[in-house]
Amino acid sequence: MELDGVKRDTISWSSLISGYCDNEKFSEALEMFRVMQFDDGIEADSFTLGSTASACAALTVLRPGKEVHGHAIRRGLYSNNFISCALMEMYFRCHELEAAEEVFYDTADTNTVTWNILISGYAHANQVNRIQESLSVMRKEGFEPNIYTWNGIVAGLMDNGENEFALKMFSEMQTSETKPDVFTVGMILTICSRLISIERGKQSHAYSIRFGYDSHVHVGAALVDMYAKCGNIRLAKYAFDSISHHNLVTFNTMLSGYAMHGLGHNGLALFHQMLADGSTPDAITFISVLSSCVHNGSIEDGHRYFNMMARYGIEPELQHYTCMIDLLSRSGQLSEAYNLICKMPMQPDVVAWSALLGGCVIHRNVRLGEIAAKKLIELDENNISNYVLLSNLYGIVRRRDDLAKTRQIVKEKAMNKSPGCSWIENKGQVHVFLAGDACHKQADEIYATVKRLNSHMRMQDDLLVM
Repeated sequence: MELDGVKRDTISWSSLISGYCDNEKFSEALEMFRVMQFDDGIEADSFTLGSTASACAALTVLRPGKEVHGHAIRRGLYSNNFISCALMEMYFRCHELEAAEEVFYDTADTNTVTWNILISGYAHANQVNRIQESLSVMRKEGFEPNIYTWNGIVAGLMDNGENEFALKMFSEMQTSETKPDVFTVGMILTICSRLISIERGKQSHAYSIRFGYDSHVHVGAALVDMYAKCGNIRLAKYAFDSISHHNLVTFNTMLSGYAMHGLGHNGLALFHQMLADGSTPDAITFISVLSSCVHNGSIEDGHRYFNMMARYGIEPELQHYTCMIDLLSRSGQLSEAYNLICKMPMQPDVVAWSALLGGCVIHRNVRLGEIAAKKLIELDENNISNYVLLSNLYGIVRRRDDLAKTRQIVKEKAMNKSPGCSWIENKGQVHVFLAGDACHKQADEIYATVKRLNSHMRMQDDLLVM
């Protein structure tokens, strides 16, 4: 600009900094702010300070953010709405709750946007009580929570694992007659996946169908994930087929569902459909594809897809190697699996060595089994599962002395195996059970029912024998 005889002013600097922020070049935006202040000596206005504070929020950098706040105070702009919103966002992201609150209360004219940032900040900071208090005060001051208010609350609670409370807030949102959007429904479905709550997931699915969200990529992928994790792959496929335009995320979610349910042939068929549709696979895609090969027990397919990754410029990661080790170990190619572990460009983890040891137990290979067990114990000395697998191997090949020694080690270390766990959903409530559990409030009734069922099954067996 100066070459044309035009001097750089506040407007041109603000436009430049704002442009960097719009293109997510936040470090460059901060550098331009520094040059503007110290090299050109130009005073920042509210737009410059607001954009710079937004860059600080995006980078989660507190010190530069405080400097911007200081500039705003010196210029008498600290109560400006645009600057206040950016500063509050910055302080919340830097976990400075009190500073964010001070900015809010110093704001001259609070509105729905400033309230949304405050309440969303509380949600992300897991300040549950403050969320409800703020909603109440917000309404008293004449501001009604909108979809952005509720989405901010649900997102923050979900990030903090407050899944049940997030569902409670979703119910409150519905009573307020605010219509959820695709992002709300997508988050609620993710929460249902975490809670393994298929009934509440089905309710959200019905809601998405009613408003035409089920064909949306964001909601569709969440539905597929929810049904797959809740154990219903048929409904997962139904949700997948309802999506209007598939992308890499939807294909990967369905592929992961098939792998999770051990449906290798379905997974590989979908992978070829994905390629035919012109989608380019990524590293996540190939984890599911290789997992499908493991379930199919197809070494040839495993090698083919593992080598195919190079065609798409994908470097195999630890999980890809682990899938191949698992495939080879289960198929009895133990030497090849061990050689792959030794040649891997990264250190094998517990999962890789466990896969090899599991294969050694199946195929009774004591030599490699002992090597794998030694490595596992070095990596995770106090994990009883490593000793259990080794004991199983010694038991199968009838090496009773080694079996006794391994059991003695477990006894001396006072290690206990974690009890098996299962759960069932009934009338919207998930009931969790551990092996030998007597803590459930209906434990007496449950065990009485199990006793009756066992008695009934024994009677049936007696009838069959007769």
